[in-house]
Amino acid sequence: MRIRICALTAAVCAALSVPAYARTPSGEDAETPSSEAADGDAQNLDTIVVTSTKREELMRDVPVSISVVDREDIETAGLNDASDIAPMVPGFVMVPLFGSSGYNPVIRGLNTAIGEPNVGFFIDGVYIPSRAGLDFALGDNIQRVEVARGPQYALYGRNTFGGAVNFVTRLPGDQREGSVRAGLSSDGGREAGATLSGPLASDALFFRVGALARDSDGHYENELTGGELDWSRSRNAFLTLSAYPGERWDAQLNLMYERMRQGDVAQRFVPNNGGFVARFNDEQQFFGNVPTLTRGFEVTPGHFDRDNLMGALSLHYDFEGAKLTAIAAYDRFETDQLYDSDYTAREISQAGTRGTQTQWSQEFNLASQGERKLDWLIGAYYYDLRDDRTDQSRFVGAAAPLGGTLSDNAERTRSRAIFGQATWRATERLGIGLAMRYTEETKSADVAQTNLPSATNPAGSVQRVRLSERFEPFTPGIYVTYQANDMANYYASVVRAVKVGGFNTLITNGAIADDERSFDAETSMNYEIGGKFSLFDGKLFLDTSLYAIEWDDQIVRSIGRLGATLNVNAGKTSSRGVEVSFEARPTPEWTLRGGASYNRATYDDYVFPLVGAIGGDPDLSGKPLQYAPQRTANFSAMREHEAANGWTWFARGDALYRSSMVAVQTATARIPGAARLNLHAGARKNDVEVMVWIDNAFDDDGAASAVFLSSPATIYEFATRQRAGRQLFQPLVNAPDARRFGVNVRYRF
Repeated sequence: MRIRICALTAAVCAALSVPAYARTPSGEDAETPSSEAADGDAQNLDTIVVTSTKREELMRDVPVSISVVDREDIETAGLNDASDIAPMVPGFVMVPLFGSSGYNPVIRGLNTAIGEPNVGFFIDGVYIPSRAGLDFALGDNIQRVEVARGPQYALYGRNTFGGAVNFVTRLPGDQREGSVRAGLSSDGGREAGATLSGPLASDALFFRVGALARDSDGHYENELTGGELDWSRSRNAFLTLSAYPGERWDAQLNLMYERMRQGDVAQRFVPNNGGFVARFNDEQQFFGNVPTLTRGFEVTPGHFDRDNLMGALSLHYDFEGAKLTAIAAYDRFETDQLYDSDYTAREISQAGTRGTQTQWSQEFNLASQGERKLDWLIGAYYYDLRDDRTDQSRFVGAAAPLGGTLSDNAERTRSRAIFGQATWRATERLGIGLAMRYTEETKSADVAQTNLPSATNPAGSVQRVRLSERFEPFTPGIYVTYQANDMANYYASVVRAVKVGGFNTLITNGAIADDERSFDAETSMNYEIGGKFSLFDGKLFLDTSLYAIEWDDQIVRSIGRLGATLNVNAGKTSSRGVEVSFEARPTPEWTLRGGASYNRATYDDYVFPLVGAIGGDPDLSGKPLQYAPQRTANFSAMREHEAANGWTWFARGDALYRSSMVAVQTATARIPGAARLNLHAGARKNDVEVMVWIDNAFDDDGAASAVFLSSPATIYEFATRQRAGRQLFQPLVNAPDARRFGVNVRYRF
């Protein structure tokens, strides 16, 4: 499909000058995005309902900084994957370290690329356990996404050290309805999907079912084979059943399946450009912005396959003045990845992983209902995760004498928790809230590491390690709210956050002492004040927050007593920042929304001896954290215009900005800032809708991400005397996100 980019851009920009439709309230399940526009008045934004506190509350009353991305945003802004949510939320970034197999979500600068992430992803409150699954497809079953910034451990638990992202699924309605959709886009993109919902038994049982297929031939070329490099094929399906057997009972069953097949990631190593160290006879550091890479990808074809099946059954029972909720969930996540880890046209090394994660959880909570002096919620939670996988990293071909490792891992996490929250309304305007969670968690690991035969170890070796640790985190928080008037709500909070520790299992250099095999939990104290304002008769909603975070016992990389590179509790960080977001509906035709954040996250105390070995200062105190941009901003404008002959024209523009961010602990290398403009415009008549779109309209070509690793090609060249020196670490740089454009058609019935 050939479309003149400049003409398409001009057409969408012109469409913005006609009257995009106002957003449907996030709790409303209307099928047509513009259903509210016909009543002549803009919807009051202070009536937006969220469930981030595990109960329905007005967003203006929740003492947490929250952003909501609703179903209309997902459809009209072309948000295809969960990772697309981040640019719509101030202070939130998703960094693809190794493509979709290793996303790193960061909120308020609290980055960690070690172990489990600091931001928890949930679907209807059910935890998603793998970094490799954080870009799942957004289909027609998602009603809205709630992003709660700041620690959410008391109510959500697992890995919500920096925040929680909860995807709320859409419930079926009582009318038979459905839609079919199709689309074509650049780089051989194509998609097709269908949904159907309605009653199965009058007033008692309802269903919603759908499927979506999305393919892409890829944008970058594998110059070794001449074929596509970053192709992808995804298949997704969902089924939701809602039952109402009695006046007090209701139940929902959600089943979701995702099948993803992908090729390779467009990334490669680039050489260091400074920091010569005589001991290694080579440059050991990279200074400045990492380069833009659009060519030179020559790899033996690999693959990344994943299959995910998730199911959740929710039961609700209304007592007089309280509501009981029980959620049982199961998730099976399978991955199979193999890739050319030297990223060159030569056969030097390969790496990959293959395994299965299975988890099941059970939650019970009882929450008060209605207006009362004391609102409360109590709950209990059980979680069981099994992670069985095989990891490999080996030299191959002529480089095989350098050996490699195979690791069979059987890891298990079991936890039990009790949690609660209570808010006492001391006066009509003043509220005092307490939240807590106490957890007993046991982690175990059974690891068999095989060191493959090499020139220095002809027989190879096998090392087996069995580890087990128990953690008992307690996380209290206190919240104070004050409603100054009908237009202004203020809040302040002090929250202690905990993220449990883990194990050092894979060791590729040096030796490790027994007492270095595990690391302890991390903790932080979070201080926040904020205000939520409803202005101009509810047509403008403003959310502001100011925060300070003290992060102690931070898990960082260091050198053990016997020379091994380990994860240890040896860091301390401070994060300070401010966030502002707004949404305005000045008329039924206009919707404006946006936000901005400023964050400064720096190490207060971190000494990394390895940096001294490469010629740098090992004391990293004062250095900014990796993948923690100081500034982010987003702005969206939407308009809709009723034209003649029953046609409705609509248009939307989304501008996104992120400042540069550090790519390595020494802060010498940076990922350049990004500025994107996405444009969508279309028309609908009766039940037919057509939309044209272009993402990254001005073709911002900065590197998507970078991570510093040892290059297998450099190791091999040094070992075989093809080069005089060795670079211990080099930047592995991801190619830019490409400009994309296309057309979508939808028919509703």
